[in-house]
Amino acid sequence: MEVLQAIRDVAVIFLALLNIVVLAAVLILMWQLWKLVGVAKSKFEQLTDSANGIVGTVKDTAETVKSTAESAAETAHTAAVTANYVSDRTARPVIELYAAIAGASRFARAVFGSHRTEQEAGRDGAHARDRMEESQ
Repeated sequence: MEVLQAIRDVAVIFLALLNIVVLAAVLILMWQLWKLVGVAKSKFEQLTDSANGIVGTVKDTAETVKSTAESAAETAHTAAVTANYVSDRTARPVIELYAAIAGASRFARAVFGSHRTEQEAGRDGAHARDRMEESQ
């Protein structure tokens, strides 16, 4: 029986040592898992910071595009106003002046009896042009 008691004592000691080894392995595994969670947390924070930076950049870009579009719309409006101003202040008066001169010319021809027709005036202009070409 003493042999059985010795085997039993050795088995209990072996199981106790095995239990200590397994407990140490579980503790090491838990410590490694804790480190993994810490690393994942720091990487997640870095990823979140990066995503926030990208979102900020996108917002800034959207604001820039919006202000550029508003500026372009304002420029288009200014160009339209300028074109209307130029038309009202320069082109229209010039057209009206030429119309008045043409009307006065017709009036003078009607009153003072110039009987030249436009066809005759056109022929005279053509003859003058032919003479100029011959002299060159």
